[in-house]
Amino acid sequence: MVRSALQTWVLRSEGRTILIDSGAGNDKFRPYAKQWQYMDTDYLRTLAHAGARPQDVDVVVNTHLHNDHVGWNTRREGRDWVPTFPNATYLIPKIDFDFWNPLGPVRPRYRQGNQNVWEDSVLPVHQAGQVKLWEGSYTLDSHLTLHPAPGHTPGSSVIQLKSGSDRAV
Repeated sequence: MVRSALQTWVLRSEGRTILIDSGAGNDKFRPYAKQWQYMDTDYLRTLAHAGARPQDVDVVVNTHLHNDHVGWNTRREGRDWVPTFPNATYLIPKIDFDFWNPLGPVRPRYRQGNQNVWEDSVLPVHQAGQVKLWEGSYTLDSHLTLHPAPGHTPGSSVIQLKSGSDRAV
């Protein structure tokens, strides 16, 4: 048995509300990741208690596109998957976007474990025009910068915080 924690970091920087990763999401069919299949959590209520209602979120950073990092990008509305954060820009590493895109040239050997993630958690926000793909490093503001950290996935990334003399990754 492996215990894991799914987390979303809520950051406030230069007047914006920024989420780092969006967890596994509710109602998702994950046949090869049963621990995250058809979840029913209080994620949105917990997020609201932290002061971040969906309409207040300005940026969602997906550090990579595994199912436990992008699930709350969307929520079910009727039969459709719609962006959970309607006013947000979703920042996605272009390398991961291309890697997991089923229409792309790459066929990952371990795609099976990420089954349905593209269709229910990535494509809907892209089709809604809310995705910004980034390459190299990406500066969110004067305190926050995304950097590539490939390995876990080809497009894995980390966020670096600089504030005065303080630093965090």
